[in-house]
Amino acid sequence: MTRNGETVKWITARRRHPLAGYVVVILALAFFGVGYAYVAPGADRAEAQTLATEATGDDQTDVARGREIFVRSCASCHGPSGEGTGNGPDITDVGGAAIDFQVSTGRMPSTNPDAQMPRKASMYTQEEIYDLVAYYEEEIGEGPEVPLDVPGSAPERSNFADEEAYEAAKAEYEEAYEAYVSGADDVEVGMELYLTNCAHCHSWSGSGGALTDGKWAPELDDASPRQIYEAMITGPGQMPAFNDMIIQPDEKQELIAYVKDLQNEPDAGGIFNLNRIGQVAEGFIGWTVGLSLIVACAIWITAKQRAHD
Repeated sequence: MTRNGETVKWITARRRHPLAGYVVVILALAFFGVGYAYVAPGADRAEAQTLATEATGDDQTDVARGREIFVRSCASCHGPSGEGTGNGPDITDVGGAAIDFQVSTGRMPSTNPDAQMPRKASMYTQEEIYDLVAYYEEEIGEGPEVPLDVPGSAPERSNFADEEAYEAAKAEYEEAYEAYVSGADDVEVGMELYLTNCAHCHSWSGSGGALTDGKWAPELDDASPRQIYEAMITGPGQMPAFNDMIIQPDEKQELIAYVKDLQNEPDAGGIFNLNRIGQVAEGFIGWTVGLSLIVACAIWITAKQRAHD
Protein backbone atom coordinates (compact mmCIF):
# COMPACT_ATOMS: atom_id res chain seq x y z
CA MET A 1 0.00 0.00 0.00
CA THR A 2 2.86 2.31 0.86
CA ARG A 3 4.54 1.55 -2.45
CA ASN A 4 1.35 2.35 -4.37
CA GLY A 5 0.98 5.59 -2.49
CA GLU A 6 4.53 6.58 -3.34
CA THR A 7 3.85 5.82 -7.01
CA VAL A 8 0.77 8.06 -7.01
CA LYS A 9 2.74 10.85 -5.35
CA TRP A 10 5.50 10.43 -7.95
CA ILE A 11 3.02 10.67 -10.86
CA THR A 12 1.28 13.67 -9.26
CA ALA A 13 4.59 15.47 -8.82
CA ARG A 14 5.63 14.82 -12.40
CA ARG A 15 2.19 15.93 -13.70
CA ARG A 16 2.72 19.34 -12.15
CA HIS A 17 6.08 19.72 -13.88
CA PRO A 18 6.23 22.65 -16.39
CA LEU A 19 7.16 20.28 -19.24
CA ALA A 20 4.35 17.82 -18.55
CA GLY A 21 1.98 19.46 -21.05
CA TYR A 22 4.54 19.18 -23.84
CA VAL A 23 5.11 15.52 -23.05
CA VAL A 24 1.36 14.84 -23.27
CA VAL A 25 1.13 16.62 -26.63
CA ILE A 26 4.12 14.67 -28.01
CA LEU A 27 2.65 11.37 -26.83
CA ALA A 28 -0.71 12.25 -28.37
CA LEU A 29 0.91 13.13 -31.69
CA ALA A 30 2.90 9.90 -31.64
CA PHE A 31 -0.27 7.93 -30.91
CA PHE A 32 -2.19 9.49 -33.79
CA GLY A 33 0.82 9.18 -36.10
CA VAL A 34 1.17 5.45 -35.45
CA GLY A 35 -2.58 5.02 -35.84
CA TYR A 36 -2.64 6.85 -39.15
CA ALA A 37 0.34 4.88 -40.45
CA TYR A 38 -1.55 1.71 -39.62
CA VAL A 39 -4.80 2.58 -41.41
CA ALA A 40 -3.39 4.73 -44.24
CA PRO A 41 -2.85 3.04 -47.62
CA GLY A 42 0.60 1.68 -48.27
CA ALA A 43 2.43 1.87 -51.56
CA ASP A 44 0.67 -1.17 -53.04
CA ARG A 45 -2.73 -0.03 -51.88
CA ALA A 46 -2.13 3.50 -53.11
CA GLU A 47 -1.09 2.16 -56.51
CA ALA A 48 -4.24 0.05 -56.66
CA GLN A 49 -6.34 3.11 -55.87
CA THR A 50 -4.55 5.08 -58.56
CA LEU A 51 -5.16 2.37 -61.13
CA ALA A 52 -8.80 2.16 -60.11
CA THR A 53 -9.10 5.90 -60.55
CA GLU A 54 -7.51 5.73 -63.98
CA ALA A 55 -9.89 2.93 -64.92
CA THR A 56 -12.82 5.31 -64.58
CA GLY A 57 -11.14 7.71 -66.98
CA ASP A 58 -11.58 10.55 -64.52
CA ASP A 59 -9.91 11.34 -61.20
CA GLN A 60 -13.02 13.19 -60.05
CA THR A 61 -15.70 10.57 -60.75
CA ASP A 62 -18.75 11.60 -58.76
CA VAL A 63 -21.38 8.91 -58.31
CA ALA A 64 -23.73 11.38 -56.64
CA ARG A 65 -23.60 13.64 -59.68
CA GLY A 66 -24.17 10.57 -61.87
CA ARG A 67 -27.30 9.82 -59.86
CA GLU A 68 -28.56 13.38 -60.38
CA ILE A 69 -28.05 13.03 -64.14
CA PHE A 70 -29.84 9.67 -64.18
CA VAL A 71 -32.81 10.96 -62.18
CA ARG A 72 -33.07 14.09 -64.32
CA SER A 73 -32.57 12.60 -67.77
CA CYS A 74 -33.08 8.82 -67.67
CA ALA A 75 -35.45 7.72 -64.91
CA SER A 76 -38.61 9.09 -66.51
CA CYS A 77 -38.29 6.54 -69.36
CA HIS A 78 -36.16 3.76 -67.90
CA GLY A 79 -37.51 3.85 -64.36
CA PRO A 80 -35.75 4.79 -61.11
CA SER A 81 -33.96 1.44 -61.03
CA GLY A 82 -33.48 1.06 -64.79
CA GLU A 83 -36.12 -1.66 -65.02
CA GLY A 84 -37.95 0.14 -67.79
CA THR A 85 -41.38 1.74 -68.09
CA GLY A 86 -44.00 2.06 -70.77
CA ASN A 87 -41.87 4.83 -72.25
CA GLY A 88 -38.49 3.10 -72.30
CA PRO A 89 -36.81 -0.32 -72.19
CA ASP A 90 -35.13 -2.16 -69.34
CA ILE A 91 -31.44 -1.17 -69.19
CA THR A 92 -30.33 -3.23 -66.21
CA ASP A 93 -28.27 -5.56 -68.39
CA VAL A 94 -26.97 -3.27 -71.16
CA GLY A 95 -23.75 -2.36 -69.35
CA GLY A 96 -21.76 0.83 -68.93
CA ALA A 97 -20.50 0.59 -72.52
CA ALA A 98 -24.06 1.02 -73.84
CA ILE A 99 -24.62 4.02 -71.55
CA ASP A 100 -21.41 5.65 -72.72
CA PHE A 101 -22.20 4.95 -76.39
CA GLN A 102 -25.76 6.26 -76.33
CA VAL A 103 -25.01 9.40 -74.31
CA SER A 104 -21.65 10.28 -75.91
CA THR A 105 -23.20 10.08 -79.39
CA GLY A 106 -26.08 12.33 -78.33
CA ARG A 107 -28.70 9.67 -79.04
CA MET A 108 -29.76 9.73 -75.42
CA PRO A 109 -31.50 11.34 -73.62
CA SER A 110 -34.28 11.09 -76.21
CA THR A 111 -37.69 12.72 -76.35
CA ASN A 112 -39.01 9.69 -78.24
CA PRO A 113 -37.43 6.39 -77.13
CA ASP A 114 -39.43 4.46 -79.77
CA ALA A 115 -37.79 6.33 -82.66
CA GLN A 116 -34.26 5.82 -83.91
CA MET A 117 -32.29 8.89 -82.97
CA PRO A 118 -29.60 10.35 -85.21
CA ARG A 119 -26.15 11.20 -83.94
CA LYS A 120 -25.82 14.70 -82.50
CA ALA A 121 -23.70 16.62 -80.03
CA SER A 122 -23.93 15.19 -76.52
CA MET A 123 -25.59 17.35 -73.90
CA TYR A 124 -23.10 16.11 -71.30
CA THR A 125 -19.33 16.36 -71.02
CA GLN A 126 -17.26 13.17 -70.97
CA GLU A 127 -16.65 13.68 -67.24
CA GLU A 128 -20.39 13.80 -66.59
CA ILE A 129 -20.87 10.67 -68.70
CA TYR A 130 -18.21 8.91 -66.59
CA ASP A 131 -20.20 9.93 -63.50
CA LEU A 132 -23.39 8.54 -65.03
CA VAL A 133 -21.66 5.26 -65.95
CA ALA A 134 -20.19 5.00 -62.44
CA TYR A 135 -23.66 5.43 -60.92
CA TYR A 136 -25.17 2.94 -63.34
CA GLU A 137 -22.56 0.28 -62.56
CA GLU A 138 -22.86 0.85 -58.81
CA GLU A 139 -26.64 1.07 -58.46
CA ILE A 140 -28.46 0.01 -61.63
CA GLY A 141 -27.03 -2.94 -63.53
CA GLU A 142 -24.12 -4.68 -65.17
CA GLY A 143 -22.95 -5.76 -68.59
CA PRO A 144 -20.19 -4.83 -71.04
CA GLU A 145 -17.90 -2.22 -69.52
CA VAL A 146 -16.54 0.90 -71.20
CA PRO A 147 -13.36 -0.10 -73.12
CA LEU A 148 -11.16 2.59 -71.62
CA ASP A 149 -8.05 1.31 -73.42
CA VAL A 150 -9.66 2.36 -76.72
CA PRO A 151 -9.49 6.12 -77.52
CA GLY A 152 -12.77 7.98 -77.14
CA SER A 153 -13.81 11.27 -78.67
CA ALA A 154 -11.36 14.11 -79.17
CA PRO A 155 -11.41 16.77 -76.43
CA GLU A 156 -13.51 19.88 -77.04
CA ARG A 157 -12.19 23.39 -76.47
CA SER A 158 -15.30 24.42 -74.51
CA ASN A 159 -14.41 21.97 -71.73
CA PHE A 160 -11.09 23.66 -70.92
CA ALA A 161 -10.41 26.88 -69.09
CA ASP A 162 -7.48 27.93 -71.26
CA GLU A 163 -5.92 27.17 -74.61
CA GLU A 164 -2.79 25.64 -73.11
CA ALA A 165 -4.74 22.96 -71.22
CA TYR A 166 -6.80 22.21 -74.32
CA GLU A 167 -3.75 21.85 -76.56
CA ALA A 168 -2.10 19.52 -74.03
CA ALA A 169 -5.20 17.33 -73.84
CA LYS A 170 -5.55 17.36 -77.62
CA ALA A 171 -1.93 16.31 -78.11
CA GLU A 172 -2.34 13.50 -75.57
CA TYR A 173 -5.49 12.29 -77.31
CA GLU A 174 -3.93 12.36 -80.77
CA GLU A 175 -0.96 10.37 -79.50
CA ALA A 176 -3.27 7.72 -77.99
CA TYR A 177 -5.40 7.66 -81.15
CA GLU A 178 -2.42 7.19 -83.46
CA ALA A 179 -0.94 4.53 -81.19
CA TYR A 180 -4.20 2.56 -81.24
CA VAL A 181 -4.85 2.82 -84.97
CA SER A 182 -1.24 2.22 -86.00
CA GLY A 183 -1.04 -0.64 -83.50
CA ALA A 184 -3.18 -2.80 -85.77
CA ASP A 185 -1.02 -5.58 -87.18
CA ASP A 186 -2.95 -6.32 -90.36
CA VAL A 187 -5.52 -3.85 -91.66
CA GLU A 188 -6.37 -6.32 -94.44
CA VAL A 189 -7.82 -8.59 -91.76
CA GLY A 190 -9.84 -5.61 -90.56
CA MET A 191 -11.10 -5.07 -94.11
CA GLU A 192 -12.23 -8.69 -94.37
CA LEU A 193 -13.99 -8.45 -91.01
CA TYR A 194 -15.68 -5.21 -91.98
CA LEU A 195 -16.83 -6.43 -95.40
CA THR A 196 -18.12 -9.66 -93.86
CA ASN A 197 -19.92 -8.24 -90.83
CA CYS A 198 -20.56 -4.54 -91.39
CA ALA A 199 -20.59 -3.46 -95.03
CA HIS A 200 -23.99 -4.90 -95.88
CA CYS A 201 -25.59 -2.34 -93.51
CA HIS A 202 -23.08 0.51 -93.21
CA SER A 203 -22.00 0.25 -96.89
CA TRP A 204 -18.49 -0.53 -98.04
CA SER A 205 -17.41 3.08 -97.41
CA GLY A 206 -18.99 3.43 -93.95
CA SER A 207 -21.51 6.00 -95.20
CA GLY A 208 -24.49 4.12 -93.79
CA GLY A 209 -27.56 2.69 -95.47
CA ALA A 210 -31.28 2.01 -95.20
CA LEU A 211 -32.69 -0.91 -93.20
CA THR A 212 -36.21 -2.27 -92.78
CA ASP A 213 -39.13 -0.55 -91.02
CA GLY A 214 -37.79 2.92 -91.70
CA LYS A 215 -34.57 2.28 -89.74
CA TRP A 216 -31.09 3.02 -90.99
CA ALA A 217 -27.50 2.07 -90.30
CA PRO A 218 -25.66 5.29 -89.42
CA GLU A 219 -22.54 6.52 -91.13
CA LEU A 220 -19.29 5.93 -89.28
CA ASP A 221 -17.36 9.06 -90.21
CA ASP A 222 -17.80 10.80 -86.86
CA ALA A 223 -17.63 7.72 -84.64
CA SER A 224 -14.60 7.48 -82.35
CA PRO A 225 -12.72 4.17 -82.03
CA ARG A 226 -14.31 3.64 -78.62
CA GLN A 227 -17.82 4.27 -79.93
CA ILE A 228 -17.29 1.75 -82.75
CA TYR A 229 -15.99 -0.77 -80.21
CA GLU A 230 -18.93 -0.11 -77.87
CA ALA A 231 -21.42 -0.51 -80.72
CA MET A 232 -19.90 -3.89 -81.54
CA ILE A 233 -20.11 -5.24 -77.98
CA THR A 234 -23.55 -3.83 -77.15
CA GLY A 235 -25.45 -4.04 -80.45
CA PRO A 236 -27.50 -0.82 -80.38
CA GLY A 237 -30.83 -0.79 -82.22
CA GLN A 238 -31.04 -3.47 -84.91
CA MET A 239 -27.30 -4.08 -84.91
CA PRO A 240 -26.23 -7.54 -83.69
CA ALA A 241 -23.74 -7.68 -80.83
CA PHE A 242 -20.23 -8.93 -81.55
CA ASN A 243 -18.80 -9.70 -78.12
CA ASP A 244 -15.13 -10.41 -77.56
CA MET A 245 -15.69 -14.13 -78.10
CA ILE A 246 -17.12 -13.57 -81.59
CA ILE A 247 -14.66 -10.88 -82.68
CA GLN A 248 -11.67 -10.73 -80.38
CA PRO A 249 -10.32 -7.39 -79.08
CA ASP A 250 -7.28 -7.44 -81.36
CA GLU A 251 -9.54 -8.19 -84.33
CA LYS A 252 -11.77 -5.29 -83.33
CA GLN A 253 -8.68 -3.11 -83.37
CA GLU A 254 -7.92 -4.27 -86.91
CA LEU A 255 -11.48 -3.55 -87.99
CA ILE A 256 -11.53 -0.09 -86.39
CA ALA A 257 -8.15 0.75 -87.94
CA TYR A 258 -9.55 -0.20 -91.34
CA VAL A 259 -12.65 1.98 -90.84
CA LYS A 260 -10.50 4.95 -89.86
CA ASP A 261 -8.19 4.33 -92.80
CA LEU A 262 -11.24 4.15 -95.06
CA GLN A 263 -12.49 7.48 -93.75
CA ASN A 264 -9.20 9.12 -94.62
CA GLU A 265 -9.25 7.79 -98.18
CA PRO A 266 -10.03 10.73 -100.49
CA ASP A 267 -13.04 10.66 -102.80
CA ALA A 268 -11.96 10.46 -106.44
CA GLY A 269 -14.47 13.21 -107.22
CA GLY A 270 -14.95 14.14 -110.84
CA ILE A 271 -17.93 15.39 -112.82
CA PHE A 272 -20.09 12.46 -111.76
CA ASN A 273 -19.14 12.31 -108.12
CA LEU A 274 -21.21 9.52 -106.56
CA ASN A 275 -19.97 10.14 -103.01
CA ARG A 276 -18.44 6.64 -102.76
CA ILE A 277 -21.78 4.86 -102.53
CA GLY A 278 -20.13 1.49 -103.17
CA GLN A 279 -18.42 -0.51 -105.87
CA VAL A 280 -21.52 -2.53 -106.80
CA ALA A 281 -23.82 0.48 -106.91
CA GLU A 282 -21.28 2.61 -108.76
CA GLY A 283 -20.61 -0.20 -111.23
CA PHE A 284 -24.31 -0.70 -111.84
CA ILE A 285 -24.83 3.03 -112.43
CA GLY A 286 -21.84 3.15 -114.78
CA TRP A 287 -23.05 0.07 -116.68
CA THR A 288 -26.61 1.45 -116.95
CA VAL A 289 -25.49 4.90 -118.09
CA GLY A 290 -22.96 3.44 -120.53
CA LEU A 291 -25.44 0.99 -122.03
CA SER A 292 -28.06 3.73 -122.32
CA LEU A 293 -25.61 5.93 -124.22
CA ILE A 294 -24.73 3.05 -126.56
CA VAL A 295 -28.43 2.37 -127.26
CA ALA A 296 -29.08 6.07 -127.80
CA CYS A 297 -26.17 6.32 -130.22
CA ALA A 298 -27.39 3.23 -132.12
CA ILE A 299 -30.89 4.68 -132.43
CA TRP A 300 -29.49 8.04 -133.58
CA ILE A 301 -27.24 6.41 -136.21
CA THR A 302 -30.07 4.20 -137.44
CA ALA A 303 -32.49 7.14 -137.68
CA LYS A 304 -29.91 9.21 -139.53
CA GLN A 305 -29.24 6.37 -142.00
CA ARG A 306 -32.94 5.95 -142.69
CA ALA A 307 -33.29 9.69 -143.31
CA HIS A 308 -30.36 9.53 -145.70
CA ASP A 309 -31.89 6.60 -147.60
